[in-house]
Amino acid sequence: ITHIMVTDPVTVEIGNALSDVHKALAKQRFHHVPVVENQKLIGIISEADLLRHGLADEEPSSRLDERTRIADIMRTDLITVSDRATVSEAAQRLSAGGFHSLPVVDQHDHLRGLVTSTDLIEFLLETPIERPLPADLEQRLEQLERVFNAAKLYLHSGLAESEHARLERAIEAAR
Repeated sequence: ITHIMVTDPVTVEIGNALSDVHKALAKQRFHHVPVVENQKLIGIISEADLLRHGLADEEPSSRLDERTRIADIMRTDLITVSDRATVSEAAQRLSAGGFHSLPVVDQHDHLRGLVTSTDLIEFLLETPIERPLPADLEQRLEQLERVFNAAKLYLHSGLAESEHARLERAIEAAR
């Protein structure tokens, strides 16, 4: 996971002003800002959280900062992934739904990075998927060709019209 994660995401401290979250979201390509305390991940704020609290369109200001604290809107029910996890493990967690950003933490819950669904898609686009072909593929194709030839012979034999049509549809579907 460390090969695809962003290793230095913009963060805010729990004591920062909410206007700092607005600035952080404007500064990066993410829609999530991790909240840390002494380097330990304790929450995350997304643009969706700001929307949910009616704060997304507000300009950063001291009035906003006085009215709302980071702790009031950050999510603490975090789903994270270890910095020793694989890309597959991160994909499984992200595919569970409900979020598009996954904080990467070490064994002490210190934030090491951030992985987004976009990072995973980019990784997949750059990585060819290699699936081994069955060892008997050529033999299976020859057998299938014999079945097709036998079916064609049957179709042209003049037997019952309904059987004829049914077999022809099955052959076309198999191709």
